[in-house]
Amino acid sequence: MAADMKNEELNYQQIIELIEQGNLSIERCFSIFMWVNRVTQNKAKEGDGRDVILRMMDKIDKLPKEIEPILNDYVGKLGYFPYLDVNKEFMSARDLLRYEFYRSENIPNIVMHQKQAEVYDVISNHQSVILSAPTSFGKSLLIEEIVASKEYYNIVIILPTLALIDETRMKLVKYSDVYKLIFSSKQSFGKRNIFILTPERLLEIEGMPVADFFIIDEFYKLDSSRSEDERLNVLNHAFYRLIKSTDKFYLLGPNIAAIPKGFEVDYACKFIPSDFTTVACDEIFIKREKKRELEQLVELLKNLYEPTMVYCKAPGSAERNVKEFLEKANSYLTKNKHHNDAINWIKKNIHPDWLLISALSHGVAFHHGAMPRHLGRYIVEEFNKGTIKYLFCTSTLIEGINTTAKNVVVFEDKKGIEPITFFDYRNIRGRAGRMKKHFLGRVYSFYNPPKDIDVNVDIPWYTQDKASDEILIQVEEGDLKPASIEKLKPYKEQKVLEIEVIKKNNNIPVKGQVELAELIQGDLDYYQNQLTWTSYPTYNQLETCCTLIFNYLRFKHTKDEVYSGKQLAFYVRNYVRVQSNMAKYIHFFLTNDIKIKTADQAVQKATKISRSWFEFRFPKLLLGLQQIQEAVFKQNGLPFGDYKFYASQIEFAFCSPTLSSLQEFGLPISLLRQLEPYMDMKELENNDDLDKVITQIKKMDVSSIHLDPFETKLLKDFVKG
Repeated sequence: MAADMKNEELNYQQIIELIEQGNLSIERCFSIFMWVNRVTQNKAKEGDGRDVILRMMDKIDKLPKEIEPILNDYVGKLGYFPYLDVNKEFMSARDLLRYEFYRSENIPNIVMHQKQAEVYDVISNHQSVILSAPTSFGKSLLIEEIVASKEYYNIVIILPTLALIDETRMKLVKYSDVYKLIFSSKQSFGKRNIFILTPERLLEIEGMPVADFFIIDEFYKLDSSRSEDERLNVLNHAFYRLIKSTDKFYLLGPNIAAIPKGFEVDYACKFIPSDFTTVACDEIFIKREKKRELEQLVELLKNLYEPTMVYCKAPGSAERNVKEFLEKANSYLTKNKHHNDAINWIKKNIHPDWLLISALSHGVAFHHGAMPRHLGRYIVEEFNKGTIKYLFCTSTLIEGINTTAKNVVVFEDKKGIEPITFFDYRNIRGRAGRMKKHFLGRVYSFYNPPKDIDVNVDIPWYTQDKASDEILIQVEEGDLKPASIEKLKPYKEQKVLEIEVIKKNNNIPVKGQVELAELIQGDLDYYQNQLTWTSYPTYNQLETCCTLIFNYLRFKHTKDEVYSGKQLAFYVRNYVRVQSNMAKYIHFFLTNDIKIKTADQAVQKATKISRSWFEFRFPKLLLGLQQIQEAVFKQNGLPFGDYKFYASQIEFAFCSPTLSSLQEFGLPISLLRQLEPYMDMKELENNDDLDKVITQIKKMDVSSIHLDPFETKLLKDFVKG
């Protein structure tokens, strides 16, 4: 009895140490269960009890068989119904009933945990929800539940990245018999539709049917203190547009303590913050030895056998760390041939000396936002399969894509040049472990975590206290506060540029648009000569356009590889000269940029400029410039320029725009160009319906097309998907 009392007095830290050691006696397990029973009655300590049960599940093979029925009972009692093993003979009738009660009504073979079911009950009762919960909560399952209920005709899902769109599309394709999946402006609508879009894509779509339910993932990116200004403007615009069409919505994100006061009442929604987690997490802090951090990382990774992500502050840092890691870990890394097809493709289409080649051959990779999209997708897929063991990544992967990482190493404590916040740290930490994959994740940090503070998320279009001009200009007059009306008055009273033109150029600086219109109006003769071109500009005309774009239409805080309008023109001209061929564009930097010394530097610069400028920003800003010069010249009865063809050529990499859209499915532009001879190009040119293009490709005999093995694999995966 005394021993039992002593065991009951164990604290949380002692208990998790005992579980980690394994080989617990039956008596010790009973003592732990008694402790769990006690602390889960206390709301403040309930999380500790849950954590202990998850850790016991992780070590179940090392626990006495006799305690399994009791452990199973606690799993059910604490709401972890997906973890119940209903095939065991000891399953009680009560737990079987619980299991069936929490089974999804809409998705076969899915059982919700208690908190998921509680949130879905609110949604199914037609109340909107804003959910803040840990990464392992399973927030995205509720998206599928909403779709699978088939209750709504037009559902809009707003996601922050194209990679997440691809992941979500693959999950929801099973509902294609009920809904048409729309992920591009180049698709026609069905009777019932699921729009899976970035906020930018939503605003591109014209004539869209009225949404009757919408979802916004990572909703904290609405707030300027949590996101980059350039994208939060358009996300706020998208949110505002959607909420004007329906009051039924589900916003989801992690680690949020509060939303703006009054929003729940005004929009009849419920904010649900939850710390319910389905994965336990160990945090191990590593004492850094100055100038020996890489050696320490090598020693750490040598002893980690499960999939491991290493967080780095920026793309250059991730690649540099991989390079040094490969050099220092050479003695224990073994080469394999699993990625040979991908490596051969990279040698031909990127550069034969790119670091990724050596990394992949050793089961290592890096991932960041500047990578070619299909390679980023391939790397995540292979990491989840286990053929890539160590993945060095930046926040672009940490904040979005689901992975099977058991371990996360926080190797650097910055996000770009800024220190990571506690909010960032929790996001990174949340990537360790995954529901139904690992009961326990591990975070190894080379830095102490930032100070724990509550995170409140602003909704700028609603509060308007810190809203940018670009957000406010899209808000209807009746929804503007007096201070906002006053702030917008100069733009609405000026006569040089119609307010509708400004609004159409969404997410382009409002002040810059007006100043640029005034500049053109002030020197009509000069700008008539420089701006009234069509098809292809002269170099002087291109330089003028790029200078105006750089000085007036980009957000000044934008940090990238372009530092002036003249430099932008130089990069654009050479991108056009090589017809967006990435291997040739990389060669251009190697031979023309005195700061570029290595192939790795050239690849990083070429791909970064391509992703940040040519795939979206430059075409959008060039068309914004077209709208402005057209409006000014029309007012003065003068001819104007038309840049649509040139912008389209750059944005779609000199490929058919509709065919080029398939890059988002993980098909490289080099492959898509090779498909053109096999397509009905007449139909392709006369019809921009992406679905018809996909149908054409899926009917092809892939084996008859001369492609390299890597491209053949990608195309076969696409056809099967």
